[in-house]
Amino acid sequence: MAPDAAVVPGGEDLGRAFASFTSATARLEREYGLLRTRVAALTAEVEEKNRLLVEGAERERRLEAEVVRQSRLAAMGEMAAMLAHEVRNPLGAMELFTGLLLQDLREQPATLQLAQHVARGITDLNHLVGNLLEFTSNRSVRARPFSCDAVIEDALRYTADLRLANRVAVEWRPSGTLEAVGDAELARPVLLNLIRNAVQAMPDGGTLTVEAEADGAEVVLAVADTGPGVPAEQAEQIFKPFFTTKTKGTGLGLTVARGLVTAMGGRLALGRAAAGGARFTLALPAAGIEGGDEG
Repeated sequence: MAPDAAVVPGGEDLGRAFASFTSATARLEREYGLLRTRVAALTAEVEEKNRLLVEGAERERRLEAEVVRQSRLAAMGEMAAMLAHEVRNPLGAMELFTGLLLQDLREQPATLQLAQHVARGITDLNHLVGNLLEFTSNRSVRARPFSCDAVIEDALRYTADLRLANRVAVEWRPSGTLEAVGDAELARPVLLNLIRNAVQAMPDGGTLTVEAEADGAEVVLAVADTGPGVPAEQAEQIFKPFFTTKTKGTGLGLTVARGLVTAMGGRLALGRAAAGGARFTLALPAAGIEGGDEG
C-alpha cells in the first residue's frame, strides 16, 4: 500500500462533515434573512400602530376642542338671539321716527345730511341685528320659482342710500323672465348682504356689477365690485363665523348668507372679478328644468 493512503484516514467522513456544515450555514443564513425580514415587518407594523395612536390622540384632541368651541358658539348664539330680540323693537321705532324726521327736514339740507347719517347708522344696526337673528334661527325653506330680476331690484333699492354715499355706479341689465327655484325671502337678504359688502369695499367710489344668467340646470347670480378683492388665504375664512376684515364687522354676514343658500340647495362661492375686485356667485336650481321645479 502506498504511503500516501495512510495520511488522510476518514477523508469521506470529513467531506460529509464539511458538506453538512456548509448546508447548515446556508440554512442559518436563509433563516436569518427570513427573521430579519420578519423583524422589519414587525417594526413597520409597530411604527404604523404608533402613528395611528398619535393620529387618534390628535383627532380626539381636535374633537374635544371642537366640542368646546361648539358649546361656546351655542351659548353665544342664545345670548345673541336674546339681545337681538330686545334691541330690534326700539330700533324699529327709531327707524320709523327717523324716516318721518327726514321728510320734515327736506327743506333744510345741512340738518337733513346729519339726519341721514343717523338713518344710515340705524340701518346698519338693523342689518347687524338681522344677521344675529338669522345666525341663531332654524331656517324654514319654501322652495318655489321666483323672479331673479325682482329680487335683485329689491336688493339694489334697499342699498340706494349706501351706494349714493360711496359714489358707486351700478351695471345691471335685467334678464327678463329668468327664474330660479328657492325661497325669495331667503335669497333677498343674501343678495342684499353681498351688495352691501361690495359697496363697502369701494369707499372711494367704483362700479358694482350685478348679473343673472342661466348655466345649464342652474341660475347663477353674480355680484362683483372694483375694490381691492379678497386675499387668496382668506377665501374660505371669510365664510367662517366671526371672521371679518372690517373694523366694525361681526363676521356673521357671509356665514348667514352661505347657510341660507345651502338651505335652499344652492352654492355660494367667492371668485375674482375681471376688474380685480371680489366676485361672489350664488347658484340655484333653474325653474323649468326637470327636477328644478317646486315639488
